[in-house]
This record gives sequence, structure tokens and C-alpha cells, in this order.
Amino acid sequence: MPELDFYFDFSSPYGYLASERVDALAERCGLSVYWRPFLIGTAFKQTGQSPLTEQPIRGDYFRHDMDRCARLQGTPFKLPEKFPYAAVAPCRAFYWINSFDPKLAQKFAHDVYRGYFADGLDMSNPETVIATATRHGIDAGRIRHAMTDPKWKQHLREVNEQAIERGAFGSPFFFYKNEPFFGNDRMDQLELWIKSQA
Repeated sequence: MPELDFYFDFSSPYGYLASERVDALAERCGLSVYWRPFLIGTAFKQTGQSPLTEQPIRGDYFRHDMDRCARLQGTPFKLPEKFPYAAVAPCRAFYWINSFDPKLAQKFAHDVYRGYFADGLDMSNPETVIATATRHGIDAGRIRHAMTDPKWKQHLREVNEQAIERGAFGSPFFFYKNEPFFGNDRMDQLELWIKSQA
């Protein structure tokens, strides 16, 4: 099946909104989606950007826009008190789970996103991430170990480097046959592009 790479940051509200739509898009287009969480803070160091809500003038607009987009999409959303955060723990946990069960990793990713943006859970706390994983029958001790394992620390660094090398500078970011699309609001265009290439 054709492949779609879906890069996102667990602290990104637009990444969250895209995560609620990407599976349906993939099904309509007959695609396999590869979920690739990364840390956009790494990209910000290259681009000189800062979190949207911290930018003068633009910050107020984006707070309003995030709420509006979520309402229009029908997705539960509330900007968390602790926003943004460095999503190191859920990223490492995701890649460990993904190494043996990619579908389970996607379910975990949905729960992390919904826990943070719908329920206000502190996903910067590794124990919250562990509790999220154990709901899927994952052993707490094993995932706790994975989040501190040098193997998964290095893997996340490599994913961050690869994302930047490919040109991903924000979240969500998509690549279809190396054609880049940035933003939840580009997903309709992305779908049209995919279908035009069939």
C-alpha cells in the first residue's frame, strides 16, 4: 500500500486535531500511515520560531483558532494549564510500543493526546504516561524502563534529526512520496493531492 508519514508533536494542538482525522483520510485513500512523533522544539532551534501562544499578537489569535477548529471538527479540546511541554516521555514510550505493536502504539498516541487536550492530564509526568499505557495491558515496569533506556533516547534523537532533514518544521507535518504538507488545515489538500496521483 502507498505510505503516508505523519509527523507530530504530542504538545501540538493542531497535531492532536490531525490525529483524530488521519486514520479516516488513510482509509479513504487506501494508505498505510506511519505515525512519527517528534519534538518540534528541535525544529524551532533551526527556524527561530517559538510556541504559538507565546508570540505577541499571534498568540491570542491562535488560542481562538484552536478552539474554533476543534469545535468545527467536533473534537473535545481545552488548552491545558501546562502548555506547551517537552513531550519526551510519551515519544520514547510510543517508539518502544511501536517496536512490537504499531497498532497499539497508535492507540496509545490517541490516549496521550486525548488525555492532554481533552482531560487536562499532565503528560510531561512520566507516571501519567505510564498510567496511560497500562490501560492497554502494558506492564508498568517495562515501559518505565523503556523511557530511560539509552536505545529509545537515541532513537528519538534520530527521528528528530530525520524530521528536520526531510523539512518538517512544525506539527502536524505530512509526507506523501516526499511531497510535504504542513498543518491540520492542509489535510483536505493533502487528500486531493493523493487522489490526483493515483
